[in-house]
Amino acid sequence: MRILSGLVFLGIAMALVACNKEEPDDTTNLPEGATPYTEADIQFVPYQSGNRVFKKLPLLDSTLELQFVERSRTEEYFAWDQTFFKFSNDTELEAEFRLRYLQSDNSQKTLAIYMPYRDLNNISRTNLFELPISHVGIETGLFQNLIDFHDTLVLNSIMWYDVYEVKPLLTTDSIKDGLQNYNRIYYNSVYGLIKMNQKNGTEWMLQQ
Repeated sequence: MRILSGLVFLGIAMALVACNKEEPDDTTNLPEGATPYTEADIQFVPYQSGNRVFKKLPLLDSTLELQFVERSRTEEYFAWDQTFFKFSNDTELEAEFRLRYLQSDNSQKTLAIYMPYRDLNNISRTNLFELPISHVGIETGLFQNLIDFHDTLVLNSIMWYDVYEVKPLLTTDSIKDGLQNYNRIYYNSVYGLIKMNQKNGTEWMLQQ
């Protein structure tokens, strides 16, 4: 009887330990040395809803609208937070703004911007632009030849602050390229995408 009582007690004790066992840390999937995105970090992408209207420079006589689709959070290091827009002139084209961790010589919190275009064979593709959410030390390391950070910058006679001027992260293969492809974008954390330059010389400016 005493042995039976002991077994019952042991079973109850094991059950209590199992119930009190802590859940696994949901940040274990992060790269080594990385910290989770904070709400302040996530606000580096200012989009929550609503469309964004761009005008073609210099005459402002054509309009391109980025139509908001959704914003979702996965909290995975390769896609912590994602925002999607469709293009009004071709709704099969979709831009993505993805907060993630970029692995290079060290792990960095970055914003990956996938800009859609059609190549010379009319196939839809994307070109990747990447920028760190902190501009500290941007003039050295991975981004030194890809990004110029401007404390102030005049675009279309408007003064903008804390602007990232960004070139593509990778060179597009010639068979996947096209004149509609983007070769430079301008971004800040207040307005998001400010200006988009295409290889055909077209420049789109955010309407204010």
